Amino acid sequence: MKKISCNIIRDILPLYLDDVVCDETKEMVEEHLQSCVSCREEASSMKKDIILPASKSQRFAEARVIKKLKNKIFRKKVVISLVTAAAVLAAGTGVYALLVLPESVIPYEESGVSVSSVSLGDLGGKYLYCSIGTSEAAGSVCHDPVTVQTEEGEKTVVILYAYSTPWSKYVETNLENGREDSVILEPLGSADEIDEVYYGEFEPVSEFYEDPDSVLEKAELIWSAESR
Repeated sequence: MKKISCNIIRDILPLYLDDVVCDETKEMVEEHLQSCVSCREEASSMKKDIILPASKSQRFAEARVIKKLKNKIFRKKVVISLVTAAAVLAAGTGVYALLVLPESVIPYEESGVSVSSVSLGDLGGKYLYCSIGTSEAAGSVCHDPVTVQTEEGEKTVVILYAYSTPWSKYVETNLENGREDSVILEPLGSADEIDEVYYGEFEPVSEFYEDPDSVLEKAELIWSAESR
């Protein structure tokens, strides 16, 4: 067979390596490569540079892997977001529990409490209000008028107290434009129906219903119909 030049062999090497030549050409190239070191090295180098395109099944497999990774990353982000939200909620709940929930009864001497009556105008009669003038007060608790038996006979009495929380005592009072001038108004009832108003603690509320005398003994009388 006539010897084929290296230039011709190198021209058809890409086709040979892609296996798109006929059997005769393939045989010719292989015979030449057996005897030519230079062309063998060229063929070896070309094999390293060839990157075969991925098949459809390979592309689908890669797509599935990428999708799984994306889903995993998404789930991780969701978990992190939920954990962060739970931590923030727990911290907020903890702060609320520490600053707002604990209630302390304000002593009568520090409450700035006073009782006054307001005329109902055309409706006739007067209505009693209690004002609590301390800036530390977060609110007040007032019992509905209750008729009790005393040594002087039956009387309709009201008992109330003001309370503070850590928030109202240590935070609100120190805020800019705080509550120095704030006053809590507590409606008590008709002045014609109430005989006495007391300031004192009662917990639970049922305690006052069951044994009002024992509660009133520890309370401070702050208003009486007889002193009007």
